[in-house]
Amino acid sequence: MDSKDRILHVAFSLFIQKGYRDVSLREIVEEVGLTKGAFYHYFKGKEQLFTEVVDHFFLGLSDDIYAQLPKDHLKTFMTGYVEKLMEQILHISKDALNKGDTISLSYYYLAFDALRILPDFAPKIHEVFHREESAWIEVIEQAKASGEIVSSIDSRHLAILFISAIDGLGMHVILENRLNQLSKEIMSIWASLYDLIEA
Repeated sequence: MDSKDRILHVAFSLFIQKGYRDVSLREIVEEVGLTKGAFYHYFKGKEQLFTEVVDHFFLGLSDDIYAQLPKDHLKTFMTGYVEKLMEQILHISKDALNKGDTISLSYYYLAFDALRILPDFAPKIHEVFHREESAWIEVIEQAKASGEIVSSIDSRHLAILFISAIDGLGMHVILENRLNQLSKEIMSIWASLYDLIEA
């Protein structure tokens, strides 16, 4: 891992633990083991670092998942999504968080900090949601065209049902500290929805 990646990972861990406001640049630099001069070689300041942390660990995850999924079969897409999501969660938990922590509600706080601090975050997150919705619509349209599913429900509405199920369930699972059950619960909910529309 190069110095820039190390700074991003350490900063992400600290922002998750304490929030943006309570993490000082000095603390980040000391934790990474660099001088301030070396830090400024990579970032102009704490806000730019926070922007890149959010872009990498929050905004970038969704695009990474969807880019790797086949879009010609809805059930395969669903299964692949859950597998990739759990890989991402494991990666973040293992490589970016300290002392074996797992993703918690603090991950969502990161987004709320970004909404307050970064003026470009709201339009960026809107774009991510739009790309996510578009990916689901594409797969659902293909599933309808191939005869995999039959439904009079508008494809966008079906997409929103799948997305909302995981968003809401994810929040509940994290609040109840049951992250190890997330993949099983997602697939259970999605399978029930899929059964309603399967041809």
